[in-house]
Amino acid sequence: MATGPKYLRIHRDLSDRITSGQWPAGRPLPSQQQLAAEFGVSVMTLRQALQLLADDGLVQTRHGAGTFVAARYAYDLGGLRSFAADLSAQDADITTELLAAGTVAPPAGIAVRLGASGPVLRLRRLRLAGGRPLIVQTSYLPAALASVVSAEDLGLRGLYTILAEHGLAIARADETITPAALGPRDARDLSRPRSSPALLSHRVSFTADGSPVIDDYALLPADSVAITVNRSPGHLEVRYTLAG
Repeated sequence: MATGPKYLRIHRDLSDRITSGQWPAGRPLPSQQQLAAEFGVSVMTLRQALQLLADDGLVQTRHGAGTFVAARYAYDLGGLRSFAADLSAQDADITTELLAAGTVAPPAGIAVRLGASGPVLRLRRLRLAGGRPLIVQTSYLPAALASVVSAEDLGLRGLYTILAEHGLAIARADETITPAALGPRDARDLSRPRSSPALLSHRVSFTADGSPVIDDYALLPADSVAITVNRSPGHLEVRYTLAG
């Protein structure tokens, strides 16, 4: 007979369902009431188990939508997370608006980094926190991925998650962050004055076999987003945080 606190046994059971693939990435978990009834415990006990799963990076809570199995990269790759995931983890109400999507001729640098000999897929997305524009993001991907990245999906889920579900989990990313000033179009989309200070993140994301799949540019207004670094012996954590 199993011993120990009930929430630890529930955590082990749910963890096994996720890591075995029985519950795949992106799958919504049953409601807390349903899970509590299944295990014969109170909702409070069930929440202790869910918190452990969240600490393990196995599940993510989307406010107003429920709890979902995290994409595999979220727990296999430690600190590699998207901008939206970093901010959502701080209880920010993050939503995404797709501003533009289509194939374009890539600038030379992007063509080289993606190994593209022809058009690439270009996505321009606006991230909002509580309805306020927070990040404007332009992403370039191989044109072949247009069939797996739909406009409807991008409004609901992150690009990393969508790619992971099609066997293209992001294994590493090279990122450079530099100071920038908002140009006319970016200032308009972000509802900020032209030339406002911002951070420019240029991130190239790769799959486990080293294939580049995203060449991404994100502008983060300096009045809203900061970079936070937590240092200790043998550990370094870098994340985007809401300023103020």
